Amino acid sequence: METTIKTNRRPARCQLDPSKVYENSKPEQSGQSFNIWYSKWTGGETNGRAAISHAKHCCNVKRDSGYTKADRYTEEGQINRTNYFCLYFARGYCSNGKNCEYLHRIPTELDFFSPTVDCFGRERFNDYRDDMSGIGSFSRVNKTLYVGKISNMKDIEVRLQKSFAEFGEIAHINTQVKSNVAFITYKLESQAQFAKEAMHCQSINPDDNTEVLNIRWAHEDPNMNSKKRKHEDQNELSMDAAKKILMHLKKEQENKKQKIVSKSISNNDNDNDNDNDKNDYNDPKKQEKMIFELYKKMKANDEIRRLVSGYSTSDDES
Repeated sequence: METTIKTNRRPARCQLDPSKVYENSKPEQSGQSFNIWYSKWTGGETNGRAAISHAKHCCNVKRDSGYTKADRYTEEGQINRTNYFCLYFARGYCSNGKNCEYLHRIPTELDFFSPTVDCFGRERFNDYRDDMSGIGSFSRVNKTLYVGKISNMKDIEVRLQKSFAEFGEIAHINTQVKSNVAFITYKLESQAQFAKEAMHCQSINPDDNTEVLNIRWAHEDPNMNSKKRKHEDQNELSMDAAKKILMHLKKEQENKKQKIVSKSISNNDNDNDNDNDKNDYNDPKKQEKMIFELYKKMKANDEIRRLVSGYSTSDDES
């Protein structure tokens, strides 16, 4: 069911002037044909695998996030299974802004998608590429990113935390100073997918165009303690999501009760011509007593009782 866009959110910002889309949409030619969906060249001697260069655009979540057309079909606090995230927003050059058909925000624990697609709606594969680049595999949950070609390892954990935490909650960071690489694990796989696109070919320091990060998927850690921790983190994440959903349902039930009681008081007030009785509604003690009496009467009616208890047939069907 279509819902109203939240008025307390601002519209998504256009990251790129639409008039400049044509000239900026394609990278320098490095193959025979251009793939629009993956924004890359393929074919030829190098098959489009030319040397990577620093990205021209970047995503600033705080500045660019906002509601889009996709938010008309999602409700705050509800599980989202059908609305995907904007790939171009993650890369920093979506020209549609609030008119985009995809979400312009970072994924949360309430965004659940089929294992066969990523958070952008792209199909995943059974196996990873040999170099662990690309969309990834649906054969296992992977929340860890390999970050290569780091130019300066000084205070690297602090700087990585500052750069990558913008795209989701980080579980832990592992650095290898001698190799100038790092491994960043997110709490959510969808956030790792988002961060991979957002930080590829970027730099840890925004003003340093000489550093070009190489972001790939990390291989599975064979350490048993790591596997155990991964399993515990997944259980904790599921519990947190369940608690949020229950809190939202509880709030909805309380709102239903309040609406029913308010409607009953309003109807009773319209039918009563006695001014003294009307003034009784302004007395907090008398109002509390009246609400209690109305509530007892409503419990006698089976349909209203189900609504008050939060177990209406419409809720069960949904």
